[in-house]
Amino acid sequence: MPHAVVLGGSMIGAATALLLERSGWQVTVVDAEHSRLRDDDVTHRAGAPHAVHAHGFMSRTRVELTTRLPDVWAALLDAGVEEVPLAAMVPPSLHDGGRPGDDDVTSARMRRHVTDRALARALDRSAVRLVEARATGLVLGSGKALPRVLGLGLADGSAMTGDLVVDAGGRRSPVSGWLRAAGIVQPERHDESIARYYSRHYRVTGGRPPLNVGFADVHRFACHVQLMFLGDSGTAMVALAAHDDDPVLKTLRHAGAYDAVLGANDAFAAWREVLEPTTDVFCLGAFDNRMRSLVADGEPVVRGLSQLGDALATTNPTRGRGVSMGLMAAGHLADVLAAHEDKDDVALAFEAWRDRVLAVVYRECAATDVTASRQLSAGLAGRSIPSNAPAVEIPEDHAFTAAELERAAGLDADLFRVFLRATALLDDDRRVLSPEVAADVRRVLDAAGPSTPDRPRPTDGLHDRETLARLLAPWQ
Repeated sequence: MPHAVVLGGSMIGAATALLLERSGWQVTVVDAEHSRLRDDDVTHRAGAPHAVHAHGFMSRTRVELTTRLPDVWAALLDAGVEEVPLAAMVPPSLHDGGRPGDDDVTSARMRRHVTDRALARALDRSAVRLVEARATGLVLGSGKALPRVLGLGLADGSAMTGDLVVDAGGRRSPVSGWLRAAGIVQPERHDESIARYYSRHYRVTGGRPPLNVGFADVHRFACHVQLMFLGDSGTAMVALAAHDDDPVLKTLRHAGAYDAVLGANDAFAAWREVLEPTTDVFCLGAFDNRMRSLVADGEPVVRGLSQLGDALATTNPTRGRGVSMGLMAAGHLADVLAAHEDKDDVALAFEAWRDRVLAVVYRECAATDVTASRQLSAGLAGRSIPSNAPAVEIPEDHAFTAAELERAAGLDADLFRVFLRATALLDDDRRVLSPEVAADVRRVLDAAGPSTPDRPRPTDGLHDRETLARLLAPWQ
């Protein structure tokens, strides 16, 4: 029986361990904080500081869990997780009674720590071995042409060896640094982001007002963005995103300042009436987008190692895609391991999928962050610029632009489904680029006529930086 050593027992590491164990592997999970994953409360973990922040779980997360780990999904439903069907996200003008395949587009309302807890308890029921220890390095063997990762060195001086090491250690994983120290050059793409996040958890104490954007409530201002996601068991999570260097909005780490900004948003008044805070404000400093590879020039750079989750592709939370991307990668790794006996074939097959599917998702996230960074930087300077981030990556020479697709999706039920499947990461085969979709987009736009320019954004209240500074002066 082959043995896999998984570094990291949080969401992606735990899911990977369960998938491999159920595929016939012996699995050991190494995580220094694993016992804390069973906590019932929202608690900060040094290895995953983002886990306490607001999370929106996309349809692809639910698809991966329901199809690959149905017992975990059942446990989440028992824990109070709510499913949000497509009908709840479709604009009223496009309601058509439903279509085959709509179930895939169901998203979920749940908090991150509830998901971690369900996976940790599933590990407890499995044959996976759990080792609560800190990894200190890679155990490397010398190959004829390439080095091979044989296992992990642990803080007590021992080693945990196996046939495959899976790095699911998150964006702070030390594995890429260990590879560099060993002289192993790993390809990496790096895209800057400057958004800092301030999150707080709430209990919903009354009737829920409608959300203004599908399964979320979103408000965009010159200097910050306010988002709210509903969670499981009558909870909600609010996140405020601001420029990492904004001296005024750094006061949002204070609960009073946080409340003041929410209170000044008149469009959020109905929700404020039913939200009762249950945590302090959590702050997450800006971190850049990174995507790594273990293949260079068509050949693996090392054997015996795979990277998943944020260790493979770290994306700033702007698009809320990290969990879905991680579960997609975990599932695909299990698939290619089952299909290929040669470990080099596994690396190359996984890389081909990474380039075809995951890299597209990553580039969309990075493009969104470029626009968000420009907007927040302009707001910091007292200016306002429009949003032009493409929701879906469309080649420059394609028959329509991303903006045209988004406009057509708001006018036609079929195109709305195409658009939502693409943004919810359900479009692995890129149907959005098919000739049929191109013809439908052109037909809908030709019938609709020219678009109406967006109305100018108001310049009073929270949109005015001076007003915002006066509002937050008591916490400066």
